[in-house]
Amino acid sequence: MNKQRLQQKQYQNLSPQQIQFLGLLQIPIVALEKRIEEELEENPTLEEEEEQKEINLSERSIQQHNKDDIQFQIEDKSESLSDYLSQQLIAVDIDEKQLFLVNYLINSLDDNGFLNRDLHSITSDLLISNSLDVNEQQVRNALEIVQQLEPFGVGARNLQECLLIQIKNIHPEKELEKEIISNYYIPFSNKNFEYLAKQLKINLNSLKKAYLTIESLNPMPGNGFSKNTEGITYVYPDFSVVFNDGKLELKLNNSNVKPIKVSTYYQNMLKETSDEATKKFLVDKLDKANWFKDAIAKRNDTLKNVVTAILGIQESYFISGNEKDLKPMKLADIAQIVNMDISTISRVSNSKYIATNFGTFKLKELFSEAYRKDNGEIISTKEIKKRLQEIIVSEDKINPLTDEKLAQLLGKDDYHIARRTVAKYRENLNIQIAKLRREI
Repeated sequence: MNKQRLQQKQYQNLSPQQIQFLGLLQIPIVALEKRIEEELEENPTLEEEEEQKEINLSERSIQQHNKDDIQFQIEDKSESLSDYLSQQLIAVDIDEKQLFLVNYLINSLDDNGFLNRDLHSITSDLLISNSLDVNEQQVRNALEIVQQLEPFGVGARNLQECLLIQIKNIHPEKELEKEIISNYYIPFSNKNFEYLAKQLKINLNSLKKAYLTIESLNPMPGNGFSKNTEGITYVYPDFSVVFNDGKLELKLNNSNVKPIKVSTYYQNMLKETSDEATKKFLVDKLDKANWFKDAIAKRNDTLKNVVTAILGIQESYFISGNEKDLKPMKLADIAQIVNMDISTISRVSNSKYIATNFGTFKLKELFSEAYRKDNGEIISTKEIKKRLQEIIVSEDKINPLTDEKLAQLLGKDDYHIARRTVAKYRENLNIQIAKLRREI
């Protein structure tokens, strides 16, 4: 709690321009294009710089054509969860600010419909990325609206809350089921039926009926909608890495970003005018234009420095594309190399995609903890997670493996980790517990 207060205080101590820069740093390349267009419309002293090379104009035309084709393909896909939820808001009577918060939360849901973020971090991100100062209660009120939308269970922060939302909306008359989920969720999850029957003062037959009702609920209410993880993922990578002549080459993919400059016309006007109101207006606009132009350049330099540091550590992986070559790497490692705050590295890696000759993925996927095997070899925990996923895929679907059994099987591969660690890795992979993976 003290850490959260300190972080909030740090945000409050930032200047408006510092907050704006963090927002520019956080957004991906597509959002940056839109942000520059907005700034060009709002500030007459900022203008688009004419491209010097005719070939660049041709390249941009081709890229824009391809981009439009991709956008069409995305729009032609089946309905997404966020679209389905947003459509329901038409019938909800809420003000503009609350509507923005609700849509923000909707777009923050994972593929299963869960909100895997605490309310404090959401308020902090809203302040940085949108310059919107809201408190946790306002976000909580918006979340309650999300949780009233169908499919019931979306917007939950854990499985217990997901099931409780569903039982209240789908089976409002089921008081026993509400009681079990609200107050006896852990023994219920552990199938401690004798204990439950005793505590609830009911017979096992009544408990069985309640169990079947709860089991009929959907633990992943967001399933069934189109997802970026299914089929081809349509993204615009912020970086490209190629292996050329024995070395890695990094490129910042900003060819579609409009080059900007500060207008010489308005600069000359400032020198010539004697009207104080005009001077004040021009000084304000020119200062903002100069800051924005410099901020874009600083953003590009920051991104290049961060990714260059990542390439320095993960060179072998980018050359081979083999996850076994992926070295353990933490945010703090990169922060130390580039002399930046860990939160800055996090903002860059969470929202940026990198294209390689073996696929396109988020930078954050390159970060992992270290694990030392019995023979002294240090590997990335991503290797363990990959093996864990392979074991679960091949398991008996009627009798899925418990975390304890998974830990034993990983131990046979020389990955000696505790059951709790297995559970953590399984959750990182968005894999349910054994009983929820069971198939009849």
